Amino acid sequence: MDRTWTHEQPAVFSASERKSVKAPPAPAQAASEAPAGIPAGMPAGPKEPPAQPEAFSRHTRAEMPAQMAAANLPQTERREKAARASRITTVLAVVFLAGVGYGAILSGMLDRDTAAALEQITRGFLSGRAESGFWEVFLRALGTSLLLGCAVFLSGFSAVGQPFAVFILLFRAVGLGMSMGYFYTVLSGEGILLALFLLLPAGALSGYALLLGCREALRLSGRFFGAMTKGTALSPKTFRIYALKFLIIALMLVLAALLDAGCTRLFQAFWTK
Repeated sequence: MDRTWTHEQPAVFSASERKSVKAPPAPAQAASEAPAGIPAGMPAGPKEPPAQPEAFSRHTRAEMPAQMAAANLPQTERREKAARASRITTVLAVVFLAGVGYGAILSGMLDRDTAAALEQITRGFLSGRAESGFWEVFLRALGTSLLLGCAVFLSGFSAVGQPFAVFILLFRAVGLGMSMGYFYTVLSGEGILLALFLLLPAGALSGYALLLGCREALRLSGRFFGAMTKGTALSPKTFRIYALKFLIIALMLVLAALLDAGCTRLFQAFWTK
């Protein structure tokens, strides 16, 4: 067979070759496949993330409240402890003020002989303070305050020590009220000034320190009672915090004694003239 190429063969070959090659999709077809509102030839946009299984979503929604409650539990406990401490402080403050008022009233219910003896005691107290030095007055005041503070501190280590702690605080309050009442009974108007400038500053600070100590003793005594009745354990951290708080209270008592000695020297002219 003659294999000579003619001018028609390339044309026939080209036509067959064109038929074997697939043509690209028509622009009209691509435009018809594009979503509505998007121009032809443009990408349809980012793909949406695959939706989570419905069972997983329900499980996650069920766990969220429990996780949030667990995260807020320490804050809730701290708020409850702060609220309880505030209530105890308020009750003890009312007890202390009631004791001061009762002591002031009690000092005015004395007969004539007792009032005369009281006048000698009060003037002897003032003259003794006038003759004492600064550090002597400081040590006397500090010794009395630390004695009461140590009694309150030890009452916290007993399961039944709560009444003793409150009694010590009430004893200090009644004593302060009676002293102020004595000054007014013996020295009248001058006694009021002496009570305000000599007794009240140091007495208020030391009384507040004992009030805080009484609150901590009540809380620790309550924990001992719970350990005795319910079998709850007490951690060593509890005792360390208790000792640290009473160290701060002891410093407050030292400041009260310094204030007492300072007021004595500062207002000494009121009763030595």
